Amino acid sequence: MVSYLKSKPTSIEDINAAILESASTDLEHAVTLPASAYTSEEYFQYEMETIFKQEWICIAHRSQIPKPGDYLCIDVLGEPIIVVHGKDKNIRVMSRVCPNRAMDIMPTGFGYDERGKAKRLMCPYHSWTFELNGQLKGAPAMQKTANFSVKDCSLYEFRSELWNGFVFMTFNADVEPVATQLADLAEKVAPWPMADMDIVVEMEWDLDINWKNMIENWMEPYHHMGIHVSTLQPLMPATGCWTEPYHPHFTRAHLPYRDSLIQSMKEAEARGEYDGTFPEIPDLPEDYKYIWSVHVGYPGYMMLTGPNCVLWYRLVPISAEKIHLVTTILVTKEAQEHPDFAEHLAAETQGLKDFHSEDIEVCTAVQRGFNSIAFQHGRMSYLEAPVFQIQCYLADRIRATGNVPTHLNIPPTATPQEVSA
Repeated sequence: MVSYLKSKPTSIEDINAAILESASTDLEHAVTLPASAYTSEEYFQYEMETIFKQEWICIAHRSQIPKPGDYLCIDVLGEPIIVVHGKDKNIRVMSRVCPNRAMDIMPTGFGYDERGKAKRLMCPYHSWTFELNGQLKGAPAMQKTANFSVKDCSLYEFRSELWNGFVFMTFNADVEPVATQLADLAEKVAPWPMADMDIVVEMEWDLDINWKNMIENWMEPYHHMGIHVSTLQPLMPATGCWTEPYHPHFTRAHLPYRDSLIQSMKEAEARGEYDGTFPEIPDLPEDYKYIWSVHVGYPGYMMLTGPNCVLWYRLVPISAEKIHLVTTILVTKEAQEHPDFAEHLAAETQGLKDFHSEDIEVCTAVQRGFNSIAFQHGRMSYLEAPVFQIQCYLADRIRATGNVPTHLNIPPTATPQEVSA
């Protein structure tokens, strides 16, 4: 059999063949993907059509738009989007493209903020005005236009769903509900009241890296002993981390605290104290008091649960080697009422900035490596199980969209083995 992992594939078909080849084995024999899977603009556009536009994309948390009239403007895969909390208390995801002449109704540079509060939405081009549900309310000087009625015009609404307080949207009318896809994950994260938590930290980053580069680094704990040797490794040693078996809609890894740290935390609790910054999430089961769990709901829902907060990263791919990332911290309302909340917030914000800055440094360096003529396929540690699971998901998408190369000798129905480490 021709090995596409030993060549340097550049075509969509050959990159797909390399992904299928690696995902059809097991973690002990798997290798990293071709560099072109992270650098080819043609392959990036293929991924946008066959992955991101077919799946659910997490774009907001309800705490960002908590009250009727609140809105948030973002661009998703080139589409101008507005997330609106309507007067009827429903949250909608709509296009910002006016049905009159295709103007962005809330463009930057026209006095509009990316987020804010509004009674109605008004396009600055011809002053067409829309209700918060997208229905056209007023259109000046249209009385001479034949058969025109405001009732026939509205902003385009994208299919969206709320899951645990997070707002998901999709371009695919036929994809199964988020609640169905993430039903197993919902059970695992049920102890965290994410729908009632609030985002208290947001940091935006424009990064010159591929979306898979970011997610692979986010998921695997192997790099704790490298780039995070001074930040995460002393708390959560890499060799103590483990990954759950493969799931077709998400991957989940666990990062337990060091044994000695757990013991000191338990001793502090016995004295009526707690170790850390934000207070512990109420009623958290014992098993979750001393461990962080990192998740990716495919393709790009990045969420981490901890003893006292939740982290969520909003990832939006821009091009083969660019992403826009928003890193956030969610906490309970009880944590915000603590007399030392400002101090806790400052410490946690700095901590997030510190370890994420380390991630940026390493991901940027890796992206440069993808563009090197000296690039070689790497072998993976058992601690990189999530990276292999991501390969398995990509292979699943290739099969689901019928893009298995016809000349490939790997059976198109081959399924990835369940891996855990």
